[in-house]
Amino acid sequence: MLKPTRFTTLVGTLRDLLVTLEPGLSVLVCALLLSLAAAVPPVMCQTSDRPSFLDDHSPGGALWRAAAIPGWGQFYNREYLKIPVVWAGLGGITASAIVVNRRYLLYRHAYHFLARRENGVPVFPEYESDFLKLIEDIGITRERAEASVGAFRQSRDNLRRNRDLLYIGIGLFYGLTILDAYVSAHLLQFDVGEDLTLYVQPVPAGLSASLRLGH
Repeated sequence: MLKPTRFTTLVGTLRDLLVTLEPGLSVLVCALLLSLAAAVPPVMCQTSDRPSFLDDHSPGGALWRAAAIPGWGQFYNREYLKIPVVWAGLGGITASAIVVNRRYLLYRHAYHFLARRENGVPVFPEYESDFLKLIEDIGITRERAEASVGAFRQSRDNLRRNRDLLYIGIGLFYGLTILDAYVSAHLLQFDVGEDLTLYVQPVPAGLSASLRLGH
């Protein structure tokens, strides 16, 4: 099992990486990481060596736990390596959505401050502080900004689209973690013992196959 300090460091590193990526790429990376974690074989039970925790274990229990708290379903299945992927994935996409939304609001307020005017007076004077902060961040003068209203509108629209994609990505990735916990719980109940025997024998209509579980 991962030590708490290493676990926290790993989650933080993955989260910081996802924040720097484009929205669509962030969701893709999260899905890929979870897929790689899912490739780690679960502790499937064998008839002769069944783990004791499987006695009261059920796919339904993994399902509602994963839906209630991210990573709880994986913890319930004792797939500890997946937990940092779940937390870092959701944390990274959520943090990206927050950052993009804040940037979107800056551009939205700046655009309204520039475009919405009556007799040359801004309709939204309260947005001037956001406008000044934005042009300082991007390093342009006020005169140039006032001549680039269309560019502010385009940037606002792009940021809104990226934010909405990230919101969708949060829901999709969360659903994927729930599905992963549910499927893994089913696989834990699957018998992989050596007492499975396949018989093939001729019958009047052709061939007959039967599967027998020995004890």
